[in-house]
Amino acid sequence: MNSDLRILIALQDLDQKIATFHKQIVEIPNRVQALQSELEGLHQHHQDRIARSQELAKRRRASEGEVELMRSKLSRLKDQLMAVKTNKEYTVMLHEIQTGEDQIRAEEDKILDVMEQGEILDQEIKLSDKEVATRSKELEQTIRELETSVPRMELKVAEFQAERALIEDRVRSELLERYRRIAAARKGIALAEASGELCSACHVRIRPQVYAELRRSETIFHCDSCDRILFLRDV
Repeated sequence: MNSDLRILIALQDLDQKIATFHKQIVEIPNRVQALQSELEGLHQHHQDRIARSQELAKRRRASEGEVELMRSKLSRLKDQLMAVKTNKEYTVMLHEIQTGEDQIRAEEDKILDVMEQGEILDQEIKLSDKEVATRSKELEQTIRELETSVPRMELKVAEFQAERALIEDRVRSELLERYRRIAAARKGIALAEASGELCSACHVRIRPQVYAELRRSETIFHCDSCDRILFLRDV
C-alpha cells in the first residue's frame, strides 16, 4: 500500500474518533435534559396520585359530615312526628323522613365509592413508592455518569487532536489538501475501502482495471462515483 495512504487511513480513523466524541459531547446536554424531565415527570405523577388520594379522603370526610348532619335532622323529624295532630301534617312529615333517608343512602353510596377509589389508589401509591425510588436512583446515576463523562471525553479529544497534528505533518501538503476537501464534501469520510470490487462508501462498482491497479500498484485512485480516495486495507 502507498505509504501516504497508510498515513491518511490513520488520519481518517482519528478524525472519526474525534467526530464520535464531539457528537457524544454535544448530545449529552439534551440527554441529561431528557432524563431530568423523565425524573421530574416521575415525581410529579407520584405526587399527583398522593394529591388525588388526599382529595378523596377530604371528600369522604365531608360526605361523612353531611351524613351526620342529615341523621341529626332525621332524628329530630322522627321526634316531631309523635307531636303532629293532623293526618296531613303526619303525611308531610313522613315524606320528609323518607326523603331524608333516601338522601342518606345516596350519600353513603358516594362514601363507599370514594372509599373504593381510595383503596385502589393507596395500593397504587404503595407500589409507586418502590418504583419511583428505584427508577429515580437509576436516572440520577445515569445523569451523574453523563455529566462526569464530558471532561474525560474532552481530554480524550485533546489527545487525539495532538496525535492528529503529528500525523498531518507527515502528509504531503497537496494530498492533505485533497483529503480535507473530500472530507468536507463527504461528511468527514475522504477515504473508502475497496471491498469486493465495490466502493464501501457509495457501493458503486469499481472499474476492473482500476481495481486491479489498486491491488498491485501504489498509485492513489479515486472512486468514479463519490470521488473518495480508495484503499485496500489488507494490502
